[in-house]
Amino acid sequence: MKELETARLTLRPFTADDLDAIYAVLSRPEVWRYDPGRPRSHADTQGMLNGWISDTQRDGFGRYAVVLRETGEVIGYCGLQWLLLDHGIYKSPEVELFYALAPEYWGQGYITEAAQAVIHFAFDDLKLRRVVSTAIGPNSRSMSVMRRVGMQVITDPFEPDWVVGIIDNPAVEAALPELVTTLAR
Repeated sequence: MKELETARLTLRPFTADDLDAIYAVLSRPEVWRYDPGRPRSHADTQGMLNGWISDTQRDGFGRYAVVLRETGEVIGYCGLQWLLLDHGIYKSPEVELFYALAPEYWGQGYITEAAQAVIHFAFDDLKLRRVVSTAIGPNSRSMSVMRRVGMQVITDPFEPDWVVGIIDNPAVEAALPELVTTLAR
């Protein structure tokens, strides 16, 4: 997984050396307010970090450490993960954009900046057809991020307390009619 740069951030794969920095984020209750997770212990964080590193090596994508370029501080994560959306009558394998940031960095545009870079990576490098994101309804901050990165945000018809954000790869969408015609031959 390649490193990504934005105006204010470096997004890089996690390493074992990031344990204390990401624990400082994941141990905070406010980070988990709208997430079905919970604040993590140091040992839990170690296990998660090992899994993230392994997932990235296996899949070629995963969680990026969100690092302030100016200070080198890890302030959270942003990345992609496999997600099986359950639509009631069918299931849909998707790649999900997700993120978490230390609360003192909320509201400054960092996660939008990181998410835009990750979406470009998903479309330009991974050639994904689309990226989704999910949030529980009261999480207005997360829904705002989805909208700012260009996602269409809809209420999940089978989980009405949740929303799903969807953004299609414009290059794939533009090529789709030709692809369908070619495959139909």
